This record gives sequence, structure tokens and C-alpha cells, in this order.
Amino acid sequence: MWQRERLLPVFGLWLLFAAPAGAEPKMAPEAAVAAPEADLTPEAVVAPASDVASESVTVEAQWRGLPLPVPLVVGQERRIDFPEPMADLDVPQAVTAHSRLVLTPTGQLHWQAREPFPAARVLATSISGTLYQLDVHATAEGAPLPPLVIRDPVVAALTPSGHSAGVSAAPGGVAPDAVAAALIPDFLKQGAHGVTPADRPDYVALTRFALAHYLGPARAMPKLDASPAPLPPMVLTDWLRVQDALITVRPLASWKIGAHYVTALGVVNRRPFPVDFDPRALRGDLRFVAALHPVLAPAGSGHQHTVWAVVTDQPFHRAVAAHVAH
Repeated sequence: MWQRERLLPVFGLWLLFAAPAGAEPKMAPEAAVAAPEADLTPEAVVAPASDVASESVTVEAQWRGLPLPVPLVVGQERRIDFPEPMADLDVPQAVTAHSRLVLTPTGQLHWQAREPFPAARVLATSISGTLYQLDVHATAEGAPLPPLVIRDPVVAALTPSGHSAGVSAAPGGVAPDAVAAALIPDFLKQGAHGVTPADRPDYVALTRFALAHYLGPARAMPKLDASPAPLPPMVLTDWLRVQDALITVRPLASWKIGAHYVTALGVVNRRPFPVDFDPRALRGDLRFVAALHPVLAPAGSGHQHTVWAVVTDQPFHRAVAAHVAH
């Protein structure tokens, strides 16, 4: 059973519900461009004042791709401001049972813990597809904590001066692709030594297209000329090397894009320990593979599900036919 709960917007209101059994995960892909290395201290006080509970005092955290620690005090509500509105908020079910959460359409999360709980990983997906990770924990006692403001350098570069983070960039602003391109190291840019030429298939775009079907919103999906491809029911027993005894993999959907096929696979960790994503475990005539998450959390954690995307030159069931049990 899918052990997690989500907050989702419905016409300006926010409803809390549990995902049904067998539902596939809706997580955002990893950032397309790696951000600079994080400061060892993710939070820094930017507005000193004597009363830390005052709304005029905030704590800033720069998003650098690393999970941000978020402490809470039982009985005291804390506000968490995201850089932009959120499309999905993943909170472990055991944590929501001891919390009161309100997520506003502008990306402000109001969190009050009713009981102490240990650090838990919370996944927040923005409307642009960025996945923010928070390590939230609650203690029984402590001083009131100021609001936490999360800053994202990419979102900041796209937001015109004078606009809030939750407001879309005005026409004529910096294009997202231009900001992302500016963050790519020179040795990874097109034309550099060892880089795939521009006329070769863009495997990253193909896998992002497949993974985007399992996260929101739809407008963040890459625009590709894709058509559904046949995907006969199949059991992927003995398909993986070594990891076949640890995880369960099943095909979800497949598309034909140009001369290639991209297939989304649902993956579930069956073991009580984390399992790393290892592309060497996949067998068959494969061109490229990507995963939403590099590590699958232990079974029962609420984060034991993920999605893989596989690129092949032929329909997926043919590309792996020689490596699965019949």
C-alpha cells in the first residue's frame, strides 16, 4: 500500500488525502542542472531581532540540491516559504498523523506538530518540476522558531526584480533554458570534448518526458512528438542482475518518439533497507536509463516507490525478451 499523504490544490483550496492502494508515485525528477556546492550550514539568520517568533524575523536556506533540516516545536506553528507554488507535497503518513499542515496556493506551508517525531524526509514538488527535500523533525520543548524562507538561485534568476517568488516572470524575462545553460560547466556543453554531438538523440529529453507523466503539473512536460507504443503485459522476473531479489519492477507505459522508444517502469523496494539505483543491473538491448531517485528507501517507509525510464531502439518487450523468465 502506498504509505504517504499529499496536499494538492483544488480551485484555491487545499485538501488532505491518502493516495489509494497501488497508486504510482508522483515525484519530480532530479534537477536538470546541478547547483553549486552547498554551504555546510544550510540555514542562516538574515534578520536578527530579540523576538525570534516575530513575523519580521526570518531564516533563509539556500537550495543547493541537499535536504534542508527543518526543526519544529510541538504546539507551535512554523511557516515554510517555498520559492514558488507547490504542485505536490509528499509527507510520510506517520508524520501527518501527528501534524496539522496547511499549504497555500502561493507556496507557504504552515506546519504545527502535535507530538514529537524523529527526522522524516518530506518531498515538495514545485509547479516547474523542481523537487525540494526537507528533513523535518519535532521536539517537545524549545523556543519559538521564525519562518523559514527557502531560496532557489534558478527561480531567483527567472523572477524579475520587484516580483515575489510566487509570481511568474513577465514576458521578455530570462528564459528558463538560458538560466539552466548558464549553470552547465563548460566541459558538459555541446561541442566540448567527449560531449554527445547535437545531432545525436537527446536521451535526457526522452527520459524526462516519460518521468513527467508521474509528477505534476502537465505543463512542465517536455513538448515532444510522441505516440503511445504497445506494451504487452509481462513479468520482469530474472531481468535484473543481483537486485532482482530486492525490488519489484513492472512496466507502466511506453511511447515512440522518433526512431526510439521510451518506457516508464514502476519500481518498489521489498526489503527493510535502502537499495541504490545501479544501471548495471538492467539487462537487454538498452540505450539509456534514468531514475527519479538514486536510492529507494526501505519498504514501509512511504518512499519505497520510484519510476525508471528506459530508452530502446525497439519496443521494450522485444529489447528485454531474451533476459526475462517466460
